[in-house]
Amino acid sequence: MDHRFRLRVPEQPSRRVATVRRDITHMVDVGVRQLERSRDRLEQGGERPAECDDHATGGLLLFYSAECGLKAEVMRQRGLRDTSQLSEELRTHDLRALAQELRLSPEAQDALKGCARPRVNGRALQKVESHALHEAWRYGADLEADDQNLALGALRTLISESRK
Repeated sequence: MDHRFRLRVPEQPSRRVATVRRDITHMVDVGVRQLERSRDRLEQGGERPAECDDHATGGLLLFYSAECGLKAEVMRQRGLRDTSQLSEELRTHDLRALAQELRLSPEAQDALKGCARPRVNGRALQKVESHALHEAWRYGADLEADDQNLALGALRTLISESRK
């Protein structure tokens, strides 16, 4: 047997553990026009899955569409060049905070609520709060149909409000 190409594997795995610093406020910085184009593109993409009853994909795209639209409007009102100039609390996925910053109607601010999850093996699961809906849709969490439909409607309202 030719041992020249044999890999050397240590007998005991390394005990070193890499630490990763998570910065939830890190984002790719873009300008208002880029956010508006993204809002429109994501909104169009978010409506297509609804035709085939894929609420998770549609919800995810509509969530990000609303986020882009609301951030674009905040930046326009404040005269900001790009997202790097947004305050830390507005560099998150909290659509309610963005709606409050824009002083949208109380109905628009409160429209997006969390979604209940169906019971699994008789066990109640924790409700998904509004700021975490994108995670639920991204990771495939089952959501109560009525709550999910209300959330999708609220996202459409926020997208519409971001254009005013």
